[in-house]
Amino acid sequence: MTEHRLFSLAFFLQSPERDSSAYLSLRAQDAGTAAVLPDTGESFPGNLWDIRLGGQYRQKFEGGWIGGAAVGLGSASDKPFASWAETLLDVNLFARIPTEKHNAWLFFLNYSKTREFLPNVPLPGVGYWYEPSDQVRLVVGIPFAFLNLRPVKDVTFSFSYFFVRSVRARVTYSPFGFLRLYGNFEWRNESYYRADRQDDKDRLFYYEKQVSAGIQAFLNRHVSLDVSAGYAFDRFYFEGRTYADRDHNRVSIGNGPFVIFRLGARL
Repeated sequence: MTEHRLFSLAFFLQSPERDSSAYLSLRAQDAGTAAVLPDTGESFPGNLWDIRLGGQYRQKFEGGWIGGAAVGLGSASDKPFASWAETLLDVNLFARIPTEKHNAWLFFLNYSKTREFLPNVPLPGVGYWYEPSDQVRLVVGIPFAFLNLRPVKDVTFSFSYFFVRSVRARVTYSPFGFLRLYGNFEWRNESYYRADRQDDKDRLFYYEKQVSAGIQAFLNRHVSLDVSAGYAFDRFYFEGRTYADRDHNRVSIGNGPFVIFRLGARL
């Protein structure tokens, strides 16, 4: 199995009072297998795509309040944009209300067709941003949490969680300004709409856990290279509406090593 990703982000309308950005995200997954979906007997899709285009706008108001909106449109499928049923929409309205110098309340309203839980349901959320110093940043809310610690000058620890099964923990060591070494654990999931699925509300889910270590080098002010290797485990596909359907059309994948090469450019 190989996966290819492209992410491009462009900023415009930058000022102390407002900013905006636009992005293009592309993920393509190729699986070389003769496996079939066991409950329906259909061939497992050899190619899966996730293509998204979106943007964000933020405005600063009196009293330091910040409000904005983000919108994304795309398709995640073996046949992207085959019909409206394979089209995705994500909308997020958010506000940040400061309480002290670095602390603030966070509020948002999110709609997503691909959320792991309660898709197509507008979901409100609230959190608190606590930053007592440059070494500690904690954001706790419903349904998410984020922690960033810098216990010593060259070491950073970060942890993020999003309900229900999205976890990431990372330790980074920066011995030099142009070099970073890191270790990473991630529990992630993806979902796609097969164009030929029997139920339009079913999604093809993919779950995976992985541990990895890598090195990131900044070759100059504009270009960075990231190489990592690790081990992926507890990974499987299934087709259904929720995680409770994980035994339907389930295709398990054996544990195994992986390598990642990532190139970044900043203009």
